[in-house]
Amino acid sequence: MSEVLSQLIELARLNYQKGELRKASEQAAKALVQAREMKLDSLWIEAARLSFQAAHELESLNILDSLFEEVIVFSKNTVDKKLQARAENLLAMWLLAKNQSEQALALAESAIDKATALPDLETLARALLTAAIIKATHKSHGTFALQQLDKVDIVCEELQQPEISISSKLLRSYIYTQTGHFEAASELLWKGYEEAKRHGFHLIVTSILAQLARIQRDQGREEHFRLYSELASRGIVAEQTPRLYRLISQICPRDSSTYKKQYDLAVDEQSRSVREREKGLIDFKSQHILYDMALLFIRNAGKRFTKEELTETIWKQAYDPRLHDNLIYVSIKRLRSLLEPDLESPRYILRDRKGYYLNPQVAVHLKNAEDATL
Repeated sequence: MSEVLSQLIELARLNYQKGELRKASEQAAKALVQAREMKLDSLWIEAARLSFQAAHELESLNILDSLFEEVIVFSKNTVDKKLQARAENLLAMWLLAKNQSEQALALAESAIDKATALPDLETLARALLTAAIIKATHKSHGTFALQQLDKVDIVCEELQQPEISISSKLLRSYIYTQTGHFEAASELLWKGYEEAKRHGFHLIVTSILAQLARIQRDQGREEHFRLYSELASRGIVAEQTPRLYRLISQICPRDSSTYKKQYDLAVDEQSRSVREREKGLIDFKSQHILYDMALLFIRNAGKRFTKEELTETIWKQAYDPRLHDNLIYVSIKRLRSLLEPDLESPRYILRDRKGYYLNPQVAVHLKNAEDATL
């Protein structure tokens, strides 16, 4: 039976590589159930990792909340240090996807320590990569991230894990781009492209083409930008790979003539700033609640948020209409006064019977950890 389960996990892994995310998600879910019933913890953790990867790309992480509650309990109770390290890194990846970088880094570093002591090279490489991604989102920590990637590359020399090796190249190229070393970034991307093509990593190939387009855009090479944009956009469908589609659409508009158009809203999560096309840089000062609310809407353009959801997400409280109705009304009004050029005709923060939402027609550029994990 364990052989059948291993084959199921391998199928999930292969479908993920090809971009067949829903198939991968279904197979990983089946593997989770079987591994749990058979009490095969090692295969259960691997199935959980594949479930996370698929859900992350499908932008449906919320369906895994109960699974990750299990992973948390497992990581605290298991006496197997190897499995504990894998669980901790998986939790770090989950928290990073939820933009809880500080907690994610602590878990990744704990996983690094355990994997180093064992040693468990695959978990070590994955945890080092997780820590590097977290640090790469801050320019001031770029050197630390590169040091982590140096270690990843050394470990990968002993492993047959091309996905980790390619991911290291992509992250390193992102850091180089941030510091203006475009030639070095492009060279790494092309190396990663060749590896990804050779091993059949469809999603990674598309991501690399989008990153090459971004480099051309940042250098003002419009013709090359359009070429790479078209290549990256070809074959990507929102329903099949929603996260990748969204990120690539931000870099490579379907109508490449919009390249010259300025974004309506540009967000830099590192400096916690928002720039509006007409109003310029918006000063949130110490208004952390309003910034968090703006970021929630911007990250989820078109998604309706009820008052209950806003209360639980922004204020971390259970919704009480007597306490929160006026608080939400005032906060939305203040947020609109910051973002909207015309308060009489708001075009960003809208509301219908299902809740508040960001107008999905707004052109948004979100510079954050996803730039590094494209």
